[in-house]
Amino acid sequence: MLNPIAMPFKLNLRPAREFALPGHAVIGVDGLDAPVFLQSQCMNDVNALTPGAWQYNGWLNPQGRVLALFYLARLASGAYLMILPAGDPAALIDSLRRFVFRAKVRLQHIEEWHVCGEIAGDGTARPDVLSEDADRHHLNIPGQRWQRTLHVSTRRFAPDADAAEVWHALDMAIGWPWLHAEQLGRWTPQMLGLQRLSAFSLKKGCYPGQEIVARTHYLGKSKRDLFTVRGTGLRAGQLLHAGAQEAGTVVDAAAGGDWGVAVLPAPMEAAAELSNQAGRVDVVAIEIC
Repeated sequence: MLNPIAMPFKLNLRPAREFALPGHAVIGVDGLDAPVFLQSQCMNDVNALTPGAWQYNGWLNPQGRVLALFYLARLASGAYLMILPAGDPAALIDSLRRFVFRAKVRLQHIEEWHVCGEIAGDGTARPDVLSEDADRHHLNIPGQRWQRTLHVSTRRFAPDADAAEVWHALDMAIGWPWLHAEQLGRWTPQMLGLQRLSAFSLKKGCYPGQEIVARTHYLGKSKRDLFTVRGTGLRAGQLLHAGAQEAGTVVDAAAGGDWGVAVLPAPMEAAAELSNQAGRVDVVAIEIC
């Protein structure tokens, strides 16, 4: 369940209320060689995706640092959708195209598809599956308390800043940060705690950064992890301190600056007190909500 210390708001949205998710973008990946290309580039096991399934996934540089995080869904047609919570889809496409070579793969930013969210309130968790209608795709986001569905649709939905901020906070609460340009290339998957979401694979074949990820896992050398933090004036890239010593960095934060996630030394006491320029910052463990 949500920790009241960590979650500084009440979820009072009406059931089945759909709202736009600004900043989300959809990249379509298709072509005869799309499965092989994605398997060779993505950090999760693309070959494990059956039609109608999706997974948390990402793309790393050769040093094992995260360059993009996205949902990857396999459609019944055999094509794939990469859904970015944040970041520049055009820049990601340009970077990935450098590795296509002669493969039969097409990557395109599908600008006519829009992403919206739906929070249905309390209830039992639903399976993390993708379903398809004529003009939309639905991804059920797994959780213990809140039923969430992410829709990719040709239809535009009305913006709701409060609802979108709740969605953002719930993503952070499960350890799924929205990475903007200044955070790219800084963190390994383990530093972001992405093993909690099964967002990367240790058993598949080679992909950029795979050796670093595997070595970190098997030698147990990751000394940092992702934690939720609450304070004032929090912002991505901000340094946090324990006394006079630098303790870690905020990776993502709510628009109001009172809630966020930070990479900190592990283990870290859940009740630990840190500080930023605005004052006290409380540390809370990541929870599945």
